[in-house]
Amino acid sequence: MSCQCHDATIRTYNEMTNAGQREDRAYDAAVKVFRYYHPDRSRVESYQVVADWLEQHEAGLDANGQPSE
Repeated sequence: MSCQCHDATIRTYNEMTNAGQREDRAYDAAVKVFRYYHPDRSRVESYQVVADWLEQHEAGLDANGQPSE
């Protein structure tokens, strides 16, 4: 899944952790951003999508799982 909210979701997490917030709070905030754009998604699915995106970002991959440039 890739959408226009991907960057906003990742940016929320990164900005919060860079500002010294705990990772769990940054993760919750990123999920809230995702759910703002996708209110039809279940809570569980939203957490999974964001976790996958954060894992891909950490691995240097883009929203489609491809190496980012």
